[in-house]
Amino acid sequence: MNTNSMATLPGRNKNSTGMLDLGGRPTVVFCDFDGTVTTSDVTDVLLQQLAHPSWQEIEERWLSGEIDDCQCMAQQIALIDGAWPNIVKVVDNSIAIDAHFKSFMALCNDMHIPVYIGSNGLDRIITHILNRESIQVEGYWAYRLIERNKSWSLEFPQGEKRGKCRTPHSIACKCALLERQLTDKDPYKIVIGDSKSDFCWSTKADFVFAKAKLAQYCREQDIDHQTFVDFSHINECLEQKIAA
Repeated sequence: MNTNSMATLPGRNKNSTGMLDLGGRPTVVFCDFDGTVTTSDVTDVLLQQLAHPSWQEIEERWLSGEIDDCQCMAQQIALIDGAWPNIVKVVDNSIAIDAHFKSFMALCNDMHIPVYIGSNGLDRIITHILNRESIQVEGYWAYRLIERNKSWSLEFPQGEKRGKCRTPHSIACKCALLERQLTDKDPYKIVIGDSKSDFCWSTKADFVFAKAKLAQYCREQDIDHQTFVDFSHINECLEQKIAA
C-alpha cells in the first residue's frame, strides 16, 4: 500500500460519538464491498440463482458455529453451476452499486484520500463491477475465485496477507489491511461497512460509517461511528469537513 498518497485534512478537536474528527492527520478509507458498495450481497445472489439449494444448509451450519466463514463460503461456491459468462449475466442483471458511490469516489479523489476495498467476496466479480462502473480504487483485498474443469473453488489469503480475527466463527478478518497502514504518519483510518465481516476492523478504525449489523455492533461496543443509509450521507459528512 502506498502511504504517500494519503491526504491531510483539517479537523476540529472534538471526540464525541458520531463526530468525524480528522485531526489534521493523513486520511485513508477502508470500505466493504457486498452490501456496502453494492446494494445487495453478490455472493447471496449468485447462490440463489446458480447454486444447488443445499447452499442454504451450509449457511445454517455456519450460523450455528459448526463451521467457520471460509469453510462455509468455499463449500457454497463449489455448488455454483455455470461458467463465467453465466456469472457475469447474473451480476449485470441483478447487482447495482449505491447510487452515490461514484460521487463519493470523486470527492475522495478531490481530497486526495485513497480508498481501499476490503471484502470477503470474490475478486473477479469485484474487478468486473468496478470496471463496469468505470471506478478506480487504490487497491482491494478479496477471495480469489478460481474456475477449473467447469467447477468453482476459492483461494484465501494466507499468513501475513490475512490477520487473525477474534470475531467468533471467523478466520477471514480484514484487520491486516489497517495494520499495514500503521506508519509513522499515523493515518486517520475510516472504515465503511455493514456486516459481521466488518466487526474486527471497526475496532481498529478511528471512525466508522456503519449500517445494518455493523451499526448495532458499534453501538454495543461503544465504537465512535455514524450511521448511514447510502453514500449520500457519507458525502455530506465529508463535504462538511471540507468546509470546516
